[in-house]
Amino acid sequence: MKKLVVSLVVAFTAIIILAVSLYFYFLSPVDKNANKNVSFIVKSGESEKTIIDNLKTAGLIKNRGAAYIYNFLNREITFKVGTFTLKKNMSVQKIFKTLDSGKTKEQKGINITFKEGQRYTQYIDQIVESLKIDDAEFGALMIDEDYLKSLIKDYWFLTDDILDEKIYYPLEGYLFPDTYNFSEKMEAKDVIKTILDNTETKLAPYKKDIEKSSYSIHELMTLASIVELEGKDGSDRAGIVGVFLNRINNDMPLGSDVTTYYATQKTFKDDLTEEELKECNAYNTRGTCFKGLPIGPISNPGVDAIKAAIYPEENDYLFFVSDKSGKIYFSKTNAEHEQQVGKLKASDNWYVYE
Repeated sequence: MKKLVVSLVVAFTAIIILAVSLYFYFLSPVDKNANKNVSFIVKSGESEKTIIDNLKTAGLIKNRGAAYIYNFLNREITFKVGTFTLKKNMSVQKIFKTLDSGKTKEQKGINITFKEGQRYTQYIDQIVESLKIDDAEFGALMIDEDYLKSLIKDYWFLTDDILDEKIYYPLEGYLFPDTYNFSEKMEAKDVIKTILDNTETKLAPYKKDIEKSSYSIHELMTLASIVELEGKDGSDRAGIVGVFLNRINNDMPLGSDVTTYYATQKTFKDDLTEEELKECNAYNTRGTCFKGLPIGPISNPGVDAIKAAIYPEENDYLFFVSDKSGKIYFSKTNAEHEQQVGKLKASDNWYVYE
Protein backbone atom coordinates (compact mmCIF):
# COMPACT_ATOMS: atom_id res chain seq x y z
CA MET A 1 0.00 0.00 0.00
CA LYS A 2 2.85 2.35 0.93
CA LYS A 3 4.54 1.65 -2.40
CA LEU A 4 1.33 2.55 -4.24
CA VAL A 5 1.00 5.80 -2.32
CA VAL A 6 4.65 6.66 -2.99
CA SER A 7 4.18 5.89 -6.70
CA LEU A 8 1.10 8.08 -6.89
CA VAL A 9 2.90 10.92 -5.13
CA VAL A 10 5.86 10.63 -7.49
CA ALA A 11 3.57 10.52 -10.54
CA PHE A 12 1.55 13.49 -9.30
CA THR A 13 4.72 15.45 -8.58
CA ALA A 14 6.04 14.67 -12.07
CA ILE A 15 2.79 15.91 -13.62
CA ILE A 16 2.95 19.11 -11.59
CA ILE A 17 6.57 19.71 -12.60
CA LEU A 18 5.71 19.08 -16.26
CA ALA A 19 2.69 21.40 -16.13
CA VAL A 20 4.71 24.17 -14.48
CA SER A 21 7.53 23.72 -17.00
CA LEU A 22 5.09 23.95 -19.91
CA TYR A 23 3.45 27.00 -18.35
CA PHE A 24 6.71 28.92 -18.13
CA TYR A 25 7.73 27.72 -21.60
CA PHE A 26 4.51 29.14 -23.07
CA LEU A 27 5.16 32.44 -21.28
CA SER A 28 8.60 32.76 -22.89
CA PRO A 29 9.19 34.76 -26.12
CA VAL A 30 7.88 33.35 -29.39
CA ASP A 31 11.27 34.03 -30.99
CA LYS A 32 14.17 35.30 -28.90
CA ASN A 33 16.01 36.44 -32.02
CA ALA A 34 13.13 38.40 -33.54
CA ASN A 35 13.72 42.13 -33.13
CA LYS A 36 11.14 43.40 -35.65
CA ASN A 37 8.57 45.88 -34.34
CA VAL A 38 4.96 44.75 -34.47
CA SER A 39 2.16 47.29 -34.13
CA PHE A 40 -0.58 46.00 -31.86
CA ILE A 41 -3.88 47.80 -31.36
CA VAL A 42 -6.08 47.55 -28.26
CA LYS A 43 -9.51 48.98 -29.03
CA SER A 44 -11.96 50.47 -26.59
CA GLY A 45 -14.40 47.89 -25.24
CA GLU A 46 -12.27 44.84 -26.09
CA SER A 47 -12.29 42.15 -23.41
CA GLU A 48 -9.11 40.68 -21.94
CA LYS A 49 -9.90 37.41 -23.74
CA THR A 50 -10.21 39.20 -27.09
CA ILE A 51 -6.92 41.03 -26.55
CA ILE A 52 -5.13 37.78 -25.68
CA ASP A 53 -6.70 36.07 -28.71
CA ASN A 54 -5.46 38.94 -30.90
CA LEU A 55 -1.96 38.60 -29.44
CA LYS A 56 -1.96 34.93 -30.47
CA THR A 57 -3.26 35.75 -33.94
CA ALA A 58 -0.50 38.33 -34.34
CA GLY A 59 2.07 35.67 -33.42
CA LEU A 60 3.20 37.55 -30.30
CA ILE A 61 2.48 34.79 -27.76
CA LYS A 62 2.85 31.02 -27.89
CA ASN A 63 -0.27 29.88 -26.11
CA ARG A 64 -3.61 31.48 -25.22
CA GLY A 65 -4.25 29.24 -22.21
CA ALA A 66 -1.00 30.15 -20.48
CA ALA A 67 -1.64 33.82 -21.14
CA TYR A 68 -5.17 33.53 -19.68
CA ILE A 69 -3.74 31.93 -16.54
CA TYR A 70 -1.02 34.57 -16.23
CA ASN A 71 -3.61 37.30 -16.63
CA PHE A 72 -5.84 35.67 -13.98
CA LEU A 73 -2.93 35.39 -11.53
CA ASN A 74 -1.95 39.02 -12.10
CA ARG A 75 -5.27 40.82 -11.73
CA GLU A 76 -3.50 44.14 -11.08
CA ILE A 77 -2.68 44.27 -14.80
CA THR A 78 -5.07 46.43 -16.82
CA PHE A 79 -4.81 46.57 -20.60
CA LYS A 80 -4.88 50.15 -21.83
CA VAL A 81 -6.38 51.34 -25.12
CA GLY A 82 -4.00 52.40 -27.87
CA THR A 83 -1.46 51.32 -30.48
CA PHE A 84 1.59 49.62 -28.96
CA THR A 85 4.97 48.63 -30.34
CA LEU A 86 5.66 45.00 -29.41
CA LYS A 87 8.19 42.40 -30.52
CA LYS A 88 8.20 38.61 -30.81
CA ASN A 89 11.27 38.47 -28.57
CA MET A 90 9.20 39.77 -25.65
CA SER A 91 7.84 37.42 -22.98
CA VAL A 92 4.18 37.41 -21.99
CA GLN A 93 5.17 39.23 -18.80
CA LYS A 94 6.89 42.00 -20.77
CA ILE A 95 4.06 42.27 -23.31
CA PHE A 96 1.42 42.53 -20.57
CA LYS A 97 3.56 45.10 -18.73
CA THR A 98 3.74 47.18 -21.91
CA LEU A 99 -0.02 46.99 -22.46
CA ASP A 100 -0.58 47.86 -18.79
CA SER A 101 1.78 50.85 -18.87
CA GLY A 102 -0.26 52.65 -21.51
CA LYS A 103 2.93 53.75 -23.25
CA THR A 104 1.72 53.61 -26.81
CA LYS A 105 3.75 54.18 -29.93
CA GLU A 106 3.81 57.80 -30.95
CA GLN A 107 1.09 58.52 -33.49
CA LYS A 108 2.84 61.41 -35.22
CA GLY A 109 2.13 60.05 -38.66
CA ILE A 110 -0.95 60.06 -40.84
CA ASN A 111 -3.85 57.65 -40.34
CA ILE A 112 -5.39 56.24 -43.52
CA THR A 113 -8.41 53.94 -43.50
CA PHE A 114 -8.94 51.55 -46.39
CA LYS A 115 -12.49 50.21 -46.63
CA GLU A 116 -13.46 46.64 -47.49
CA GLY A 117 -14.41 46.09 -51.11
CA GLN A 118 -12.61 49.13 -52.50
CA ARG A 119 -10.24 48.83 -55.42
CA TYR A 120 -6.48 49.13 -55.55
CA THR A 121 -6.80 52.46 -57.37
CA GLN A 122 -8.90 53.91 -54.54
CA TYR A 123 -6.30 52.87 -51.97
CA ILE A 124 -3.44 54.28 -54.03
CA ASP A 125 -5.28 57.57 -54.52
CA GLN A 126 -5.57 57.88 -50.73
CA ILE A 127 -1.88 57.07 -50.23
CA VAL A 128 -0.66 59.48 -52.90
CA GLU A 129 -2.87 62.32 -51.67
CA SER A 130 -2.19 61.83 -47.95
CA LEU A 131 1.54 61.07 -48.07
CA LYS A 132 2.41 63.27 -51.05
CA ILE A 133 4.11 60.40 -52.87
CA ASP A 134 4.75 60.91 -56.56
CA ASP A 135 1.87 59.24 -58.40
CA ALA A 136 3.86 58.29 -61.49
CA GLU A 137 6.77 56.81 -59.52
CA PHE A 138 4.39 54.88 -57.29
CA GLY A 139 2.50 53.54 -60.28
CA ALA A 140 5.71 52.47 -62.00
CA LEU A 141 6.89 50.64 -58.87
CA MET A 142 3.61 48.73 -58.58
CA ILE A 143 4.13 47.12 -62.00
CA ASP A 144 7.90 46.67 -61.77
CA GLU A 145 8.45 42.93 -62.28
CA ASP A 146 11.65 42.74 -60.23
CA TYR A 147 9.96 44.48 -57.32
CA LEU A 148 6.90 42.24 -57.56
CA LYS A 149 9.12 39.14 -57.64
CA SER A 150 10.84 40.33 -54.47
CA LEU A 151 7.43 40.61 -52.80
CA ILE A 152 6.49 37.11 -53.99
CA LYS A 153 9.67 35.85 -52.36
CA ASP A 154 8.90 37.62 -49.06
CA TYR A 155 5.20 36.82 -48.69
CA TRP A 156 3.79 33.29 -48.88
CA PHE A 157 0.35 34.48 -50.06
CA LEU A 158 1.73 36.22 -53.16
CA THR A 159 2.36 33.91 -56.12
CA ASP A 160 3.45 34.19 -59.74
CA ASP A 161 -0.25 34.51 -60.62
CA ILE A 162 -0.01 38.25 -59.95
CA LEU A 163 2.51 38.58 -62.81
CA ASP A 164 -0.01 37.61 -65.48
CA GLU A 165 0.00 40.35 -68.13
CA LYS A 166 -3.83 40.34 -68.24
CA ILE A 167 -4.05 41.48 -64.63
CA TYR A 168 -4.75 45.19 -64.28
CA TYR A 169 -3.07 45.73 -60.90
CA PRO A 170 -0.84 42.94 -59.50
CA LEU A 171 -1.50 43.73 -55.82
CA GLU A 172 -5.27 44.04 -56.22
CA GLY A 173 -6.93 41.92 -53.53
CA TYR A 174 -3.84 41.65 -51.33
CA LEU A 175 -3.92 45.06 -49.64
CA PHE A 176 -5.81 44.31 -46.45
CA PRO A 177 -8.52 46.87 -45.59
CA ASP A 178 -7.70 48.44 -42.23
CA THR A 179 -6.62 51.67 -40.56
CA TYR A 180 -2.89 52.30 -40.92
CA ASN A 181 -0.58 54.88 -39.40
CA PHE A 182 2.10 55.96 -41.87
CA SER A 183 5.05 58.26 -41.33
CA GLU A 184 4.69 61.50 -43.26
CA LYS A 185 7.99 60.85 -45.03
CA MET A 186 7.43 57.14 -45.63
CA GLU A 187 8.54 55.87 -49.04
CA ALA A 188 6.31 53.83 -51.34
CA LYS A 189 8.06 50.51 -50.63
CA ASP A 190 7.67 51.00 -46.88
CA VAL A 191 3.98 51.80 -47.29
CA ILE A 192 3.40 48.60 -49.27
CA LYS A 193 5.46 46.57 -46.79
CA THR A 194 3.39 47.88 -43.88
CA ILE A 195 0.16 46.87 -45.62
CA LEU A 196 1.40 43.45 -46.76
CA ASP A 197 2.78 42.72 -43.28
CA ASN A 198 -0.73 43.31 -41.95
CA THR A 199 -2.23 41.12 -44.69
CA GLU A 200 0.15 38.35 -43.62
CA THR A 201 -0.91 38.72 -39.99
CA LYS A 202 -4.60 38.60 -40.90
CA LEU A 203 -4.21 35.53 -43.16
CA ALA A 204 -1.92 33.62 -40.79
CA PRO A 205 -4.72 31.90 -38.78
CA TYR A 206 -6.11 30.41 -42.02
CA LYS A 207 -2.83 29.43 -43.70
CA LYS A 208 -3.14 25.69 -43.05
CA ASP A 209 -6.72 25.55 -44.32
CA ILE A 210 -5.76 27.61 -47.36
CA GLU A 211 -2.99 25.14 -48.16
CA LYS A 212 -5.44 22.24 -47.82
CA SER A 213 -7.97 23.85 -50.17
CA SER A 214 -8.43 22.53 -53.69
CA TYR A 215 -8.22 26.17 -54.79
CA SER A 216 -5.02 28.23 -54.83
CA ILE A 217 -4.55 31.26 -52.59
CA HIS A 218 -4.93 33.46 -55.67
CA GLU A 219 -8.23 31.80 -56.56
CA LEU A 220 -9.50 32.10 -52.99
CA MET A 221 -8.62 35.80 -52.82
CA THR A 222 -10.29 36.31 -56.19
CA LEU A 223 -13.42 34.57 -54.94
CA ALA A 224 -13.34 36.58 -51.71
CA SER A 225 -13.02 39.84 -53.65
CA ILE A 226 -16.19 39.04 -55.61
CA VAL A 227 -18.26 37.93 -52.63
CA GLU A 228 -17.13 41.05 -50.72
CA LEU A 229 -19.13 43.05 -53.27
CA GLU A 230 -21.97 40.59 -53.92
CA GLY A 231 -22.73 40.16 -50.21
CA LYS A 232 -22.21 43.73 -49.11
CA ASP A 233 -23.93 43.48 -45.73
CA GLY A 234 -22.02 40.33 -44.84
CA SER A 235 -25.01 38.01 -44.78
CA ASP A 236 -25.00 34.69 -46.61
CA ARG A 237 -21.50 35.21 -48.02
CA ALA A 238 -20.61 31.55 -47.53
CA GLY A 239 -23.85 30.66 -49.36
CA ILE A 240 -22.93 32.93 -52.26
CA VAL A 241 -19.54 31.25 -52.51
CA GLY A 242 -21.39 27.92 -52.58
CA VAL A 243 -23.43 29.14 -55.57
CA PHE A 244 -20.30 30.24 -57.45
CA LEU A 245 -18.60 26.91 -56.83
CA ASN A 246 -21.72 25.06 -57.99
CA ARG A 247 -21.70 27.08 -61.21
CA ILE A 248 -18.03 26.31 -61.75
CA ASN A 249 -18.63 22.59 -61.15
CA ASN A 250 -21.58 22.68 -63.57
CA ASP A 251 -19.45 24.33 -66.27
CA MET A 252 -21.46 27.56 -66.05
CA PRO A 253 -20.12 31.12 -66.12
CA LEU A 254 -20.27 32.93 -62.78
CA GLY A 255 -22.46 35.63 -64.29
CA SER A 256 -21.42 38.25 -61.73
CA ASP A 257 -22.09 41.88 -62.67
CA VAL A 258 -19.46 43.16 -60.25
CA THR A 259 -16.75 41.52 -62.37
CA THR A 260 -18.03 43.38 -65.43
CA TYR A 261 -17.84 46.68 -63.58
CA TYR A 262 -14.22 45.91 -62.78
CA ALA A 263 -13.47 44.74 -66.30
CA THR A 264 -14.72 48.07 -67.67
CA GLN A 265 -13.27 50.01 -64.70
CA LYS A 266 -16.66 51.62 -64.20
CA THR A 267 -18.01 52.56 -60.79
CA PHE A 268 -21.29 51.16 -59.50
CA LYS A 269 -22.90 54.53 -60.15
CA ASP A 270 -22.50 53.94 -63.88
CA ASP A 271 -24.71 51.75 -66.05
CA LEU A 272 -23.36 48.73 -67.94
CA THR A 273 -24.18 48.40 -71.63
CA GLU A 274 -25.12 45.15 -73.35
CA GLU A 275 -21.84 45.30 -75.25
CA GLU A 276 -19.88 45.58 -72.01
CA LEU A 277 -21.75 42.67 -70.44
CA LYS A 278 -20.88 40.48 -73.43
CA GLU A 279 -17.33 41.77 -73.90
CA CYS A 280 -14.48 39.23 -73.93
CA ASN A 281 -12.29 40.20 -70.99
CA ALA A 282 -10.30 38.13 -68.51
CA TYR A 283 -12.30 39.69 -65.67
CA ASN A 284 -15.80 39.70 -67.16
CA THR A 285 -17.70 36.62 -65.97
CA ARG A 286 -20.86 37.83 -67.73
CA GLY A 287 -19.18 37.28 -71.09
CA THR A 288 -18.96 33.95 -72.91
CA CYS A 289 -15.20 33.82 -73.50
CA PHE A 290 -14.44 31.77 -70.40
CA LYS A 291 -16.08 30.00 -67.49
CA GLY A 292 -14.86 30.01 -63.92
CA LEU A 293 -13.09 32.67 -61.90
CA PRO A 294 -11.70 35.88 -63.40
CA ILE A 295 -7.97 36.34 -63.85
CA GLY A 296 -7.57 37.93 -60.42
CA PRO A 297 -9.21 39.81 -57.54
CA ILE A 298 -11.53 42.73 -58.32
CA SER A 299 -11.44 44.40 -54.89
CA ASN A 300 -9.65 44.16 -51.58
CA PRO A 301 -11.70 41.85 -49.34
CA GLY A 302 -11.97 41.85 -45.57
CA VAL A 303 -11.53 38.85 -43.31
CA ASP A 304 -15.23 37.81 -43.37
CA ALA A 305 -15.25 37.52 -47.16
CA ILE A 306 -11.94 35.64 -47.08
CA LYS A 307 -13.34 33.20 -44.51
CA ALA A 308 -16.41 32.67 -46.69
CA ALA A 309 -14.15 31.73 -49.61
CA ILE A 310 -12.13 29.32 -47.48
CA TYR A 311 -15.16 27.80 -45.74
CA PRO A 312 -17.99 27.87 -48.32
CA GLU A 313 -21.50 26.66 -47.56
CA GLU A 314 -22.46 23.50 -49.40
CA ASN A 315 -25.80 23.96 -51.14
CA ASP A 316 -27.52 23.04 -54.41
CA TYR A 317 -28.33 26.57 -55.57
CA LEU A 318 -27.19 28.02 -58.89
CA PHE A 319 -28.64 31.55 -58.62
CA PHE A 320 -29.01 34.33 -56.08
CA VAL A 321 -30.32 37.87 -55.99
CA SER A 322 -30.31 40.60 -53.35
CA ASP A 323 -33.00 43.04 -52.25
CA LYS A 324 -32.45 46.61 -51.09
CA SER A 325 -31.78 45.55 -47.51
CA GLY A 326 -29.04 43.16 -48.63
CA LYS A 327 -31.08 40.03 -48.01
CA ILE A 328 -30.07 37.22 -50.37
CA TYR A 329 -32.62 35.01 -52.16
CA PHE A 330 -31.27 31.71 -53.51
CA SER A 331 -32.77 29.68 -56.37
CA LYS A 332 -32.08 26.28 -57.91
CA THR A 333 -33.34 27.03 -61.41
CA ASN A 334 -33.30 30.00 -63.75
CA ALA A 335 -37.13 30.02 -63.77
CA GLU A 336 -37.21 30.37 -59.97
CA HIS A 337 -34.55 33.06 -60.15
CA GLU A 338 -36.41 35.11 -62.76
CA GLN A 339 -39.60 34.82 -60.73
CA GLN A 340 -37.81 36.16 -57.64
CA VAL A 341 -36.27 39.00 -59.64
CA GLY A 342 -39.72 39.91 -60.95
CA LYS A 343 -41.14 40.05 -57.44
CA LEU A 344 -38.35 42.34 -56.22
CA LYS A 345 -38.73 44.70 -59.17
CA ALA A 346 -42.52 44.78 -58.85
CA SER A 347 -42.25 45.74 -55.18
CA ASP A 348 -39.50 48.31 -55.86
CA ASN A 349 -37.17 46.21 -53.70
CA TRP A 350 -34.54 45.55 -56.37
CA TYR A 351 -30.98 46.04 -55.17
CA VAL A 352 -28.98 48.72 -56.98
CA TYR A 353 -25.17 48.86 -56.68
CA GLU A 354 -23.88 51.98 -55.00
